[in-house]
Amino acid sequence: MKILWLCALLPLISFGQLKGKVVQVKDGDTVVILDEDNQQHVIRVADIDCPEYAQPFSKVAKRFTSDEIYLKLVFVEEKGKDRYGRIIGFINYDSGKNLSEELLKKGLAWHFKKYSTNSEFSTLESLARQMNIGIWTMENPIAPWIWRRNYN
Repeated sequence: MKILWLCALLPLISFGQLKGKVVQVKDGDTVVILDEDNQQHVIRVADIDCPEYAQPFSKVAKRFTSDEIYLKLVFVEEKGKDRYGRIIGFINYDSGKNLSEELLKKGLAWHFKKYSTNSEFSTLESLARQMNIGIWTMENPIAPWIWRRNYN
């Protein structure tokens, strides 16, 4: 009897997934979504880091993110919050695409290994490097976390 009761409650339990429409793309790895209750949420894309505003490929990464998800319905798998109060999460869209993966495939992001142990993301970054695309066309691209430390 307890199992039946628990099964009845499962649809009501939140597993850290947020659904909404992308209403703003701040940069390659930060967007704003509007949920079904008209609440805005700032989402920091998980496990990757796109070039900072003044870095090469920053505008390309932002345009790619915009082209992929602006005004689309997305599902966010929440990992937590960052020190700025943004939700850190994986953005899924178009029946199976993951924005973190897509940015890595296009060479528009680094795998943020400090916060991620996802070996698939490391592989995607390595493949983009080998294919010499996006940020990997530059001779010595500077990772955003180093850029922020040295240039902000």
